[in-house]
Amino acid sequence: MLLFVKVQDRLLEYGVEIVAETLIEGLSRVKRCTDEGRALMSLDLQVLINGLQHFVSMNVKPKLQIVETFIKAYYLPETEYVHWAAAHPEYSKSQIVGLINLVASMKGWKRKTRLETLEKIESAVV
Repeated sequence: MLLFVKVQDRLLEYGVEIVAETLIEGLSRVKRCTDEGRALMSLDLQVLINGLQHFVSMNVKPKLQIVETFIKAYYLPETEYVHWAAAHPEYSKSQIVGLINLVASMKGWKRKTRLETLEKIESAVV
């Protein structure tokens, strides 16, 4: 019975990790989003965390913190994205590029600023 519980816990842990990865991948592909929409994404994540806590014995919040961090990156100042990308190797290059493209589009960055930021990230994160 103890082995079954350990296996079940491990499977739940993997499942929560896959949910986190899937959410980040989806969020990185968002093309348009307002500040309010991003805030709602964060609220939705909290609802998911609270819902999972009802039937999972482990604390899921640390496993889903990576999603919250990605959502909140939308609010960073324009000058912080290169540093943020270098400090967060847990996100793929395509996920970071998706975030930068969204932020640049929604916050009215100049094309040159977007391209320079992506170039700096490319050289800093490789």
